[in-house]
Amino acid sequence: MKSTVNGRSIQTIIEMDKQARQRVTDAAKEAEEIISQAEEQKKKMLDDYRNKSRGKIEAAEQTFRSESERKTAEIDAEKNKKISEFDKIFDESRNKMKDSIFQAVTGCERRG
Repeated sequence: MKSTVNGRSIQTIIEMDKQARQRVTDAAKEAEEIISQAEEQKKKMLDDYRNKSRGKIEAAEQTFRSESERKTAEIDAEKNKKISEFDKIFDESRNKMKDSIFQAVTGCERRG
């Protein structure tokens, strides 16, 4: 039986094998680059998301802080108003009581 494979055929097969191996190597390198780029993009997206979230949280905190300070100021103003009214009533009552005691003790009305 005569061999149907000649030297040229073997050379072609070897060359095709080299090309196939090179394609596999190139594909593996490209896959690594794609994975690396995807990881970088993922990291960048996470960083962007975190930065935006931080900004939104800080803005919300500032809004709530401002609202809280405004409400606290309103409550303080109302409290101070009531304290002032009570002080006025207390002073009036104290003066009436002084006048009443003075008149009871001396029989005369108190002057200013």
